[in-house]
Amino acid sequence: MLFRLTALAALAATATASNATGPYALQITGKENADINGYAGACHSGAGIEALCYASGASLPPSVTQFYYNYTSYNTETGVPSQPGWITYLLTAGSTNGTITVPSAMQLDQSGWGTNVLTAQIFPGVESGTSVYQFENGTLYMYGGYDDSSFNATFPTPIPTLGNLTNFHLCYQFTGGYYYRSIAWVTTPPAHNPSCEPVDLTLVELS
Repeated sequence: MLFRLTALAALAATATASNATGPYALQITGKENADINGYAGACHSGAGIEALCYASGASLPPSVTQFYYNYTSYNTETGVPSQPGWITYLLTAGSTNGTITVPSAMQLDQSGWGTNVLTAQIFPGVESGTSVYQFENGTLYMYGGYDDSSFNATFPTPIPTLGNLTNFHLCYQFTGGYYYRSIAWVTTPPAHNPSCEPVDLTLVELS
């Protein structure tokens, strides 16, 4: 584990390099519940693992958790980055060599095969993150892929797609061995977890 953490620490400088933008705060706003208006904070959910917990308050707190958006590719001629990207976070961890910084990324984690709720957690490593896109206003979305709700033996023409999805939710849920109100993704609403409420996640640039 020490070797892995040391190797990841060596990537800390590249986690915020030319393919990354930020830092950002990650704003959480309710789609149906106007009382949900706050920011995501990293909360411990395992060894080197964080969940995205909700902290209420429309104003940016002084100690808001900082995130980055790491683009997955870029134009080799112009250097302009392109979407999608990973939501990344620099985790501070202790080791036998002292305190190190571990570049980490948000992943949507399948918590069980009997639910359509995927828990958002931050794991060590950047390129293993879940790829997400952002609209011009910074709101995050994912491409839905094929809409198979009407598939049958006949080849579909035109091929139906689900378009861009913003299925993030705020739920009471287990993240590792901890029970938090934190961010999740619902694959096909409504959520199996009745506490889940639909929200938008938006990157807010920090000056």
